[in-house]
Amino acid sequence: MTTRTSAYSKAIRMLTVANMYPSAKDPVYGTFVRNFVEEIDRLNTGGTNDLVVIKGRRFNALSKLAAYISFYSRLTFRLLFGKYDLIYIHTITFPIPPVRIIGLFRKLPLVFNVHGDDVLPSGKLKKLLKRISIPEVRKAKMVVSPSDYFKGVLLDEIPGLDPAKIFVSPSGGIDAKFFRDQSSIAASDHQIPLIGYVSRIDSGKGWDTFLKALSELKSKGLKIKAVIAGRGAQTPMMLQMLSDLQLTDCVDYLGPVAQEELPKLYASFDIFIFPSIRLNESLGLVGLEAMAAGIPVIASNMAGPAGYVRHNVNGYLFQPGNHTELAKAISLFLNATPEVQNAMRTAAAETAKKYDSKKVVEEMYDKLLSIT
Repeated sequence: MTTRTSAYSKAIRMLTVANMYPSAKDPVYGTFVRNFVEEIDRLNTGGTNDLVVIKGRRFNALSKLAAYISFYSRLTFRLLFGKYDLIYIHTITFPIPPVRIIGLFRKLPLVFNVHGDDVLPSGKLKKLLKRISIPEVRKAKMVVSPSDYFKGVLLDEIPGLDPAKIFVSPSGGIDAKFFRDQSSIAASDHQIPLIGYVSRIDSGKGWDTFLKALSELKSKGLKIKAVIAGRGAQTPMMLQMLSDLQLTDCVDYLGPVAQEELPKLYASFDIFIFPSIRLNESLGLVGLEAMAAGIPVIASNMAGPAGYVRHNVNGYLFQPGNHTELAKAISLFLNATPEVQNAMRTAAAETAKKYDSKKVVEEMYDKLLSIT
């Protein structure tokens, strides 16, 4: 991180754009954007940071349409008449239509913060929006990638993008509330080890690999207890598999957990499982949040998590989708000596420190200052 002796002598007139932002009724939606905005405001005391965002999710087509009409109208007005040093846009898909149109006749000082499914979209609409965004992404002053892994994906997916414009910054980093005091990170006193999964219950997230691994461990007589938190399109399938594999006695499904409850939940685990097989897992912030609590992580050896999980140091890596390898990794940790387990907990906490949100956003702010 650069020395901050002169950083505050310059302020930025900034516009932050995002189609996801927390609301009173939906406080966990887009929290990474809110955290970014709050930290930038803390640093950019002499500047301004206007917001054009959609607060909260919409669950029917009519309200979603109304939200986007308002969003695009406000964004168009700001792009046409606002005077900004930087226009910081989270995602390159849904906010792009007015940006592309106005960019045809007005030079915009754009910064794009890309996310996994922006660059590797699955739906037809997102694929179309990605194609529309490519000229603006190439012209941007800077493109923010969540990880070195995803920087490579960006360069493959957006031909002609200047590598020098890509700045690697981990999605706003980890909020301070996730970090546990180092002295409290020690072997748990659980009689039965607690294995955690916190993620969407969707295709490719690896929940099925996790359940198959638990079933294998149970069949070998290992006493285990697991917790699953999250929801998604495949929640009914997951619940059915729990029943089919006779795991309901040892797996608690919590459903979605509020953001403020997550630090306590992570801290209750003995080991955290991140079995996603998605190539668009650009960073994998949940794994880092678990590490901030001193919890080692077992992750698929691919995409973003492979960049911070160090095998046999702060966790384990296993072949993506291979439940037998995952079961072996879980067993390896649970059968390790207390000294080995504690060393891994310490290493996990040390890894997470590199992603502390204040450090991350200060580095980001210094970079933004350098391009204005």
